[in-house]
Amino acid sequence: MIRYILFFTFIVSNISAEPTLILSEASLADRIHSQNPDLKAARWKIQEALGQWQQAGRPSRPRLDVQWQQTPDLREGQFQVGFSRSFPITQRLAWEKEISKSALEAAEMEVRRTEQVIIAEARLIFVQALALKSRRKAMATQQQEAEAFAEAVKKNQQRAEASALDAAQAKLDAASLLIEQKQLDAQEITLLTSLKKLLGMQPADRISAGGELPPLHAAAAGDFSRRADYQQALREVDRARNSVQRELANRVDDLEAGVYLSGMRQEDAPEGLRSDLMLGFQLSIPLPFWNDNSGNIATAKAGVERSEREAKAILAHAQNDATGATAEMQEWKKLDQQITAELMPLAEEQLKLAQEAYARGQGELATIFRARAQKRQLTLARIDARSDYHQARIRRESASGK
Repeated sequence: MIRYILFFTFIVSNISAEPTLILSEASLADRIHSQNPDLKAARWKIQEALGQWQQAGRPSRPRLDVQWQQTPDLREGQFQVGFSRSFPITQRLAWEKEISKSALEAAEMEVRRTEQVIIAEARLIFVQALALKSRRKAMATQQQEAEAFAEAVKKNQQRAEASALDAAQAKLDAASLLIEQKQLDAQEITLLTSLKKLLGMQPADRISAGGELPPLHAAAAGDFSRRADYQQALREVDRARNSVQRELANRVDDLEAGVYLSGMRQEDAPEGLRSDLMLGFQLSIPLPFWNDNSGNIATAKAGVERSEREAKAILAHAQNDATGATAEMQEWKKLDQQITAELMPLAEEQLKLAQEAYARGQGELATIFRARAQKRQLTLARIDARSDYHQARIRRESASGK
């Protein structure tokens, strides 16, 4: 009866548990684009820049001026009503609009750069999770082999064909592999927690890395000029150049013009009170008419030079990163081929010979443990080499703007 209750409890708990989401490297970008909280916050920079672009380049609003004077006895007084407005002589407002447009495009590129960085980080973590998965699978296989060997040694010990020390040592060797698997489980939890943050998922959500480490294929081709940070730098160059034009336009200040209507009522003896109306025009010209503005112009030109050099530096750094990642890929590929073609067959042969010698009573148990450890080390080294290869590939693709 108790077994039925436990079985029913197990079934109910599995039904009520949240399903595990199986992730693939191809699905990361879409989830990050729609769910990443940092990316959602960064998109508001575009809205801020859009509002500034909509506001930029607008002329000043007209001004209403009202003036009224009256004598204490209310017999005489005068009033004046006028409309005035400033008018730019140069294309200052048009350049301000262009500056805001460049800032809007730079904000869009900044958000795109943020998304590319997050996606690259998620892809790196995903590859590390796949490597841990491969390591656990290899460790599980070797643990089964170690347990089977420990059981065989135990049976030999019961038949007095092996010592109790050998049986205990074999059992301890199998148990140590289980401890290493538990350590890999803890590392996997850390990686998947970091991945859930990037995907914008809840802490209680369950995810898993699907598939295996892919073959050592070449990195996808990219275009360095399409890097979001380089495109953003180019927009900054445009904004700096437009700022120079705006400062050149600011050498001539705005004019202010307006029309007014004034009325007056005053006593003109001996004829009595008389009312007069006048229509006028006013023009305000700032003096001196020509503003040197050399300091702001020099600052703007220096900004152009700085922005251009920053754009070139971004492109140069990206090309260096891509070259370094490509060289790293080649080295990891050579190591993988060497382990697979040369070292692993040799390690398997050594382990086989050590086990046969021990079975004939001509070898020591320590030789088997040493041969098994060498094989395990090579297996894990090959997994690490493939993981490092794909991480270098991801860095290569990110550097080239893919």
